[in-house]
Amino acid sequence: MVKRLVQVLATMFLSLLMAALVTGCGKPSGPSAGGEGSTSQAQGKASLFAYVGANLKDPVSELAQTYEQKTGVKVELTFNNSGALLNQLETMKKGDVYMPGGMPFVEAAQKKGYIEEIAGPIAYHTPVIVTPKGNPAKISKVQDLGRSGLKLVIPDKEATAIGKTVFKTFDKLGITESVEKNSPTYVESPAKVVAAILMGQGDAGIVEYSNTYKNLEKLDVVEIDSAVNIVDQIPCATLNYSNQKDQARDFLEFMKKEGPAVFEKYGFKTKI
Repeated sequence: MVKRLVQVLATMFLSLLMAALVTGCGKPSGPSAGGEGSTSQAQGKASLFAYVGANLKDPVSELAQTYEQKTGVKVELTFNNSGALLNQLETMKKGDVYMPGGMPFVEAAQKKGYIEEIAGPIAYHTPVIVTPKGNPAKISKVQDLGRSGLKLVIPDKEATAIGKTVFKTFDKLGITESVEKNSPTYVESPAKVVAAILMGQGDAGIVEYSNTYKNLEKLDVVEIDSAVNIVDQIPCATLNYSNQKDQARDFLEFMKKEGPAVFEKYGFKTKI
């Protein structure tokens, strides 16, 4: 009887020991636990939200992807023309980063108290004239856009950075009235100007220099004399509404360092 009891107790002891060993093997060791904690922490980082000019979509999308790969922080992007972006910002009153197409829109937001810090210029918005291939209307300079009877396609002068800029040039040259007598077609972005000219819907249009680099075989480009052309800065700014100001500032520093090379890759000028 005693021998039988000893055998039972021994069996129970071995069972308990094996269960303890199996449970112990299922637990992560110290370094593994730390690693998993680090992964969870990276995945739990809050994303940034950025308002970005429609004409900056390609370079900023690439930069946001690179930033996420480097930091684990996703940058959510909303694209629109610069005037619409400012309206969105005023309505939503939230977000972390503001990057419209030109400095006048950042200055307008700054006057309203929305801006915390500005970096840049990251690149420049440089207006140029585009015509159908062969330049049938024989446009050679910006003053020619005031000639009677021309069909012009121009980015909206209130809602887009490039439209606002080129009308300053028209004003400087005294040709605004002549240009407007041609009843230009105003569109929401330089990309739509290119599309209209390619479809034969205009004799000439105004776009940003970067809008031409994919279509040089289909368009003629007439550069505006640097003595009269007004080149606008493309800045990047952080917002006072941000709940992650340190992270937003880090993205701003990243944009200052990495931005110009990426913008140049997509046809923007980064020096004047």
